Amino acid sequence: MVRRNAFDPVRFRFPQGLTRDAPVDLIAAELRPLAKRCLDGDPGYFVLTGLEHLDLAGHRAFALAASAALGELLPQDGAGTLLREVRYRGVELGEGATGRYSDSRTGGNLHTDSPHRPGAVPDYFALSCVHQAAVGGDLVLVRLSDIIERLASQPDVLETLRRPVHFDTRDNTPGAPRTVLRPVLESRDGRDRVHYLREYIEIGHRQPGSEPLDPGQIHALDTLDTLLDTPELRSQDRLEEGEMIFIDNRWTLHGRVEFRDLEGAHQRLMLRTWIASQDS
Repeated sequence: MVRRNAFDPVRFRFPQGLTRDAPVDLIAAELRPLAKRCLDGDPGYFVLTGLEHLDLAGHRAFALAASAALGELLPQDGAGTLLREVRYRGVELGEGATGRYSDSRTGGNLHTDSPHRPGAVPDYFALSCVHQAAVGGDLVLVRLSDIIERLASQPDVLETLRRPVHFDTRDNTPGAPRTVLRPVLESRDGRDRVHYLREYIEIGHRQPGSEPLDPGQIHALDTLDTLLDTPELRSQDRLEEGEMIFIDNRWTLHGRVEFRDLEGAHQRLMLRTWIASQDS
């Protein structure tokens, strides 16, 4: 059974007086203890509430300041965008040469952020809910530790997932690499870390110069996807407008329920940041 209202134990009301123009060090004093408790350990995420009074400019400013309080902001595209609007842009995942999950209404497809981009992969990411969808859009989270525990009896699958695969970079800029090699699972500082978005792996292995996925790799990815679809491993909840979630991108896979907006109503809008931990 999916665990409903799963985020309630890690919802924290942020002091309203610090949401506008507060120095980063004051915001950090509130957030770093939460990050140490909830991101670098279990459950791998926490939610701030109390931001519903902010307008769009206020949401943007606070998302940037709160994220910077936890580490270095990382660019999300070649233009150096530090704050990206996650909303439906009329495409579906993998559609065309550059269609991205964050531009679609697609549900499922549990993944980590930025496995496909060359360079540093974010340790954390944040989503600030400005407008929620009329229907759907719930977040779904799965802990890597639960996946590793289930795979302990399948060492062949674990070994295969530790081999590098090609992730399509979704970048058609002349001279830019079409794929980046990265394992789904890797060990760093004595702990497993995950990089995953299956569609980008499949597209990457169809690029010129990339070999097709072999039967062992397909079996390993199928096994992982089956576990990600296991209800008792999932935490699911809906961010409300004025809430902001921080997620550990190293050890937490995430996705969402397919969503639908209503004609003439606010469209679903999340503001996303990617963060390199201060300890990286």
